Formats: sequence, structure tokens, C-alpha cells
Amino acid sequence: MSLRLGGHLLIVASSPVAAKEIFKTNNRIFSGRFLPSAYHNVPGVTHASLVMARECNDTWKFLRGLGHSYIFSSKAIESGAGIRAKKVTEMVGFLRANSKDGNVVNIEDLVYATFTNIISNVLISRDLFGEGESNYEKVIGFLKMVIEKVISVNLSDVFPVFKRVDFWSQGRAMGIYREIQMIWDDIIKERRGGDDESSTQDFFDVLSGHGFPDDQISILLTELLIASTESTIITVVWLMAELIKNQEILHKVREEISDKAVEENDHVLINESLLSECQYFQACIKETLRLHIPGPFSLPRQATETCKVNNFTIPKDSIVLVNVWAIQTDPNNWEDATSFKPERFINSKIDFKGAHFDFIPFGAGQRMCPGSNVAIKGVQLVVASLVHYFDWSLPNGEDYSKLDLSDRFGTTLKKDKPLCLVPRIREKYVAG
Repeated sequence: MSLRLGGHLLIVASSPVAAKEIFKTNNRIFSGRFLPSAYHNVPGVTHASLVMARECNDTWKFLRGLGHSYIFSSKAIESGAGIRAKKVTEMVGFLRANSKDGNVVNIEDLVYATFTNIISNVLISRDLFGEGESNYEKVIGFLKMVIEKVISVNLSDVFPVFKRVDFWSQGRAMGIYREIQMIWDDIIKERRGGDDESSTQDFFDVLSGHGFPDDQISILLTELLIASTESTIITVVWLMAELIKNQEILHKVREEISDKAVEENDHVLINESLLSECQYFQACIKETLRLHIPGPFSLPRQATETCKVNNFTIPKDSIVLVNVWAIQTDPNNWEDATSFKPERFINSKIDFKGAHFDFIPFGAGQRMCPGSNVAIKGVQLVVASLVHYFDWSLPNGEDYSKLDLSDRFGTTLKKDKPLCLVPRIREKYVAG
């Protein structure tokens, strides 16, 4: 369908055929990105945007190459296994302490801290979430503020004639810039000053070695941090919610992990590299991304030239959205489409790589999410640890089957009510 959004034509595609035309057949034409001017007015964004870049120019290609080499490649992911193991071990230790008193744990808050520290160690070799509630609230507030303001549409975005007098948008851009600097300034100064004794090369070292100035490094670190955490955290929450509600599925997942990915040494360990062999667990992750896709609309694209999609003319500069949620829950594409049925992915060739256009949780084509493999690795290890080491119950002994799975759409598609659970360390690990 199409509709007029001020001075722009907005096109929404809601079928696998249309998605293929946009993501594959006309991939080059739809490689442009439409995002509000408030973000692109932030100092440094024009020359240092990997995720949000308006076009696939030479700068974007260079940054994409750096990201692939040092963060997203198989070698980089493998080298980050130690960081993931360490942070997940800390998460398990935190839960072990809370399970003694029967404390209620907000799963989103728990995994927010875990994933943020995993990616911040890859980027800057340190935890971004430190000790203390105030620091936690500061970082959470910063991440949510940037996400909200980056996607907020201003008057000048839909009526370009107002761009010259859109002082409100420019003020918002400077507000984003100041918040970003507050998070990264001290860290960057410390690293520039040579006070960091770490011998491990991280992404900051890579950017600094290529001569990026402070404001551009701040932008890149912010983009990568948000892109690597927000959707991953939402996926973990939804997957845990579905497993808690469907106890039979939970027990199957737990048994499979114990059989295939748990090693007996001096103590019991989950072998991250073996989690990919847990077919039923992998099917549960895919089904979660199908039914509860974090970004129901793909990030907006903009046509770089006029073209045809399914015999419809798409004018140059049109904004194009792919309604991935509609595609992945369409009964014409999926049997019993609104039910959580991991079995549908058993012995299926459908994967995350964007080749099957009825299942595209990470997009497809040139602007496909580059961090899909990193995200899946994180989801696997965190959820496997949560279900393997702990039994979970709802507060006040509520019935599992009554767990509310209603969602709420804002910037992303989240569970409407927080997933609050009570952990209890499983008996075999009490003395571990």
C-alpha cells in the first residue's frame, strides 16, 4: 500500500514477493536509508555512521568492512567467546545469590546489563554497566533516549520546505550529541591519554588507529552498542516468556542442552560451540524471531531512483517499509501462524541469512543486519544458561499458563508487561 506522508510517498510492502523485489531484485535502488533529520544533524554522523548511514557510499563500505573484520566475522565472534562466557558466568552468579532469598528478577533488566557489558567489552574493553543503581539508570536512560529521538519524525522530515527554519530539530540533534558525549567523553579521554593498561585490541583501538576523531568514535560506539543489544534483549525476553508459558517445550530444550552442550570437567560448563547442534533449541529461537520479531517494520529505506515493484511504480525518494511482522505471521505463509510451534523449523532449510523471504528477522540484501551471527550467539548462551542452571516460577505462585504474552509497539515490539520471574538454582548446582 502507499500513503502520502507530508511531502513524501510512503510505500509499505507486506508479502514475501514484494520483500524479495525490494531486498534482492532492486537491492541497489533501495539501499538508501530514510531517518529523521534530528539524528543526521548530530555532529560527526555524516562521516561516521555504520548502521544509520543514508547511503552505501565509500565511507559506509569502509566502516562496514571494519565492523566485519573486528566484530562480526566468524574469527571475531570466536575470539569473543571468552568475554561472553565471563559475563554470562557473572549473570549466573548474580541469579544464584538472588535465588537464595526467592527474590523476583526482571529478566529485561538482567539481560540488558549482561548484553551491554558483553558488547562494551568488545568495543572498549570494559563494562559500561558498573556498580551501583545510579550508573545503571544513567546508561539505560541514555540508550532509550537515543533510540526514541533518533526515530522521532520532525515537521521538516515530512515537509522539506521547513528544513531551513527547523530550529527545534537542530536543538534536538545537539541534545543527542551532548548525551552521547556524556557517556563516552571520559572513556575516550582516558584511552587517548594512554592510561588504559589493556593489551587486547578492541574496536576503539581500530577506530583510533584509522584516525577517527572523538565525536565520530562516539557516534560509532553508540550505534554499535544499540544495534547489538536492543533487539537481542527483546528476543531473550520473548523466548524466556514462551518457554515459561510452555513448560513441555522448556523441558525439551533443557534436556537437549544437557545432552549436547554440557561438559563435565572440574565443574559443569555449557559449551557455546555445541549449542548450534541443539536443533530443537535453535528451532525455538527461530520461532521466537518469527512470532515476536523485535523490529516489525524494517528500518525505512529510500528509493535512490524510480523503479517498478510488482508492476507498481515506486518514485525516486519514496520511503519504503517492509512489514516483516505481517509476512512472518501471515496464515498464507505459515500454518497456525499465531501459535508458538518450534517444530515447524525442525528439518527445515530456513535460516537467518535472508534467503527465505517469508522469514527475514534480520532483513536481507546490502543493508541486512551485519550482527545477526553475534546476536544469535548471545541469545543461545544466555537463554541456555538461564534454563540449564535454574528453575523458574512466576511471582506469588501464579499459573504458568496464565502468563500474559500481549505486546506493545513503540520503537520496537516488546512484551507489554515486564517478565518478572523467581529463580531457584537447580538442586544439582546448589553446591557449585
